[in-house]
Amino acid sequence: MQKEEREQELAYFDHTEQKIKEQVKALRTVIEEGNKKIKEQKQFVWDNSADMDEEELLENKNSLEQDVLLLEFYGKNLAALERLEQTPYFGKVGFTYEENGEHLPVYIGVNGFRPKERKLPLVYDWRAPISSLYYAYEKGPAKYQAPEGTFQGVIDEKKQFQIREGKMQYMLDTDLRIDDDVLQRELGENHGSKMKQIAATIQKEQNEIIRNAAEETLVIDGCAGSGKTVIALHRIAWLLYNHRERLNTQNVMILSPNAFFSDYIAEVLPELGEDNCIEKEFDDLLADMLFVEDPYEFKGDQIHAVLDAKNMEAERVRRIRYKSSISYFKCLDAYLKQRPKISMGEERPLHVYLRFLRELEKELPQMAVYQNDRKEICYEDILAVFYIQVRCFGGSFPQIRHLVIDEMQDYNVFQFAVLKRLFACPKTILGDKNQVLLSEKPTFLGYMLSHVFPEAKLLSLTKSYRSTKEITEFCSHIIGDTGIVPFEREGKEPVVKKERSRAAVLSDVQNAVAELDMTKYRTAAVLCRNEVEALFVYDSLKKDLPVTLIKETTTVYCEGILVMPAYFAKGLEFDAVVVCDMGRETENPITRQEFYIACTRALHELFVFHKGSFDAYLK
Repeated sequence: MQKEEREQELAYFDHTEQKIKEQVKALRTVIEEGNKKIKEQKQFVWDNSADMDEEELLENKNSLEQDVLLLEFYGKNLAALERLEQTPYFGKVGFTYEENGEHLPVYIGVNGFRPKERKLPLVYDWRAPISSLYYAYEKGPAKYQAPEGTFQGVIDEKKQFQIREGKMQYMLDTDLRIDDDVLQRELGENHGSKMKQIAATIQKEQNEIIRNAAEETLVIDGCAGSGKTVIALHRIAWLLYNHRERLNTQNVMILSPNAFFSDYIAEVLPELGEDNCIEKEFDDLLADMLFVEDPYEFKGDQIHAVLDAKNMEAERVRRIRYKSSISYFKCLDAYLKQRPKISMGEERPLHVYLRFLRELEKELPQMAVYQNDRKEICYEDILAVFYIQVRCFGGSFPQIRHLVIDEMQDYNVFQFAVLKRLFACPKTILGDKNQVLLSEKPTFLGYMLSHVFPEAKLLSLTKSYRSTKEITEFCSHIIGDTGIVPFEREGKEPVVKKERSRAAVLSDVQNAVAELDMTKYRTAAVLCRNEVEALFVYDSLKKDLPVTLIKETTTVYCEGILVMPAYFAKGLEFDAVVVCDMGRETENPITRQEFYIACTRALHELFVFHKGSFDAYLK
């Protein structure tokens, strides 16, 4: 970059910063005066309420409410401006319009900014139609779609900036996509306590998903570390920005795997200038809607049953696999089609299901069992009951206009059939077929697309950005998937050590965790086989190390050294991961998938200490 050009860019940056500071100062004054006015209004009403009639009191109350709402609006604008003050923009494209030859410099930030005296913005929101040029094109011919039509032209300039805390760190020209050097720097940094927005480094294939407005329902099958969840959140932000006339955050629902994960992603939408949407777990819907008084299991109970089973032929595991299958769904569906219309006043969904099981018992007696040892209805059975209820008696969420389903591989066909009936809105469904534990991996995705969501478009993400090249390749070998493309970020080779005793495994874990440089890292995780083993490891480590135990009831994500069951870490990522397995001697498809999930959580360093559990996967 020439010296003159660099000076011009610095002058533009200084001008933009100055204008933002002026508006921040003005808005703070408005908010301060507004708060003073509201305080005076409240005092006036308090002092004079005895002399006011009902109409006057209502008028003053409405006036106060309007002023409070206006201040909330100003407060959100101020928060966005304060974020811009720290980092006003991250990219630039120079676009020359084909129609009239006009050249437009487009500076792109997480939020847009236009001073009152200017016709065009100093900074364009990354979600604006013209900003798509930055993500979708190299230098040369380009076009973008706006409400007014399609605009064609040529990109003759493309730059990237890193601005931190109001200071220009660097600027560089790039002829191609978002530069690998910039992405290398971002990915190589230590991970914060929670997921962050990635507007500055969105890749072309990710951008196509975020801005896809043509499809009612998108299904994203992405490998571990491909950015599925953060892409979905940016897609929500893009939809809210471009469809404000019909969509707000109270019209969008995210189905997350658990409350801990919800807290992990809670900062992304606010960083993008939007409020958080409605978030639920599938089991929340189940508890809120199900007409069943008998006790029943939840998802965690089923997971424990699977992980504690000695092998794949254990009776409960066989029932779970069969009752989560497409063939079982078809069998129940056929039974319901043969029955006359069922009235809610005459019988409950559970009664219908028990009659079906009595029919099934004639051919498959072992599959007619529907309760666990504690006389609770098993999770796989309660999902079938829920489907019967929704199919036969209805139910819907008309206020939800977009539904995001995360970790789709954890849902069985009954759950998807329920969601199809409850939510008639467009959907973004995302997950990783390689992280499935119990579903029919080869056929499930195809069946879901052809029968449950035939309107959906399937998009695949095969490039992993999370881990170093060494960790990504190590994880790919575990499941034998050679189609995963690692991002070329070099790092340390994973450390793998097999021991003869539990004590030796624990000693290895203690040494590895103690040697981690937690002044450099923000997060590290010790991932164990189950909650019992996690508690044992936690009790051993807490004597000498500042560790935190994460349980199913944990709802707040935190930094530091975390100890948790491996399955609970799904969707999360950590600077360093220590996989600890002290007790399991058997190897089966479920343990393979669980091991893969645990290893793919690591960004920079991975350690595996085990007692013979993973031999078959490490050859």
